[in-house]
Amino acid sequence: MKVGTDSIMLGSWVQANHAQRVLDIGTGSGLLSIMLAQKTQDTCLIDGIDIDAEAILQAKGNAKNCPWSERLTFQHTSLQQFSVKAGYDLIVSNPPYFPVNVSANKIHSMQSRLNARQTIELDHPTLLQEVAKLLSANGTFCCVLPADAAEGFALKAELIGLFCNKELQVQTKQQANASRFLLEFSRTKSTKRCEKLSIYNHLGCYSKEYIALCKDYYLNF
Repeated sequence: MKVGTDSIMLGSWVQANHAQRVLDIGTGSGLLSIMLAQKTQDTCLIDGIDIDAEAILQAKGNAKNCPWSERLTFQHTSLQQFSVKAGYDLIVSNPPYFPVNVSANKIHSMQSRLNARQTIELDHPTLLQEVAKLLSANGTFCCVLPADAAEGFALKAELIGLFCNKELQVQTKQQANASRFLLEFSRTKSTKRCEKLSIYNHLGCYSKEYIALCKDYYLNF
């Protein structure tokens, strides 16, 4: 669960604007936090949290090897136990999204992978409730979800006063159905901006749109 297309797209797509405090929920290797450090102001402080102790150790190691280490802090804690005095201007997450699969879990024994992919330790209502507590009045929350989970997630968010105002529907190739939704929420409801993007073109190469989105993070773009 180190570097994946979902997180690369989310980190590239997020508008950090003038955020001074950023929270990365389920930071894993610290990828999203480090991506956001690259695109925020030098005064912006970024916190990453994860329930996996080994992931936090890796995130800390990655932070030491990047130019923005002084602005990055990683903490081994669950979201439910995490508390701060001031709200965050930006919260990001590539959250668990598969339902708990009991039969599959008997075959795959790596608990850290199960926690990262399935809603075992962090279900969506809990995630949203905690985000609502931690988000500043004018802050934004951004996440990436499978297409079949996005609508229900957005409806749950509205119930607690978080509104989806921006959406990117991602398809792996042209003419395919969208497989991922990138979503941006805030406390203010406005007309939702919906866009679409194909990762690959008809030749099986990265599309111009995907390259334009992620060019700041791929060395070969």
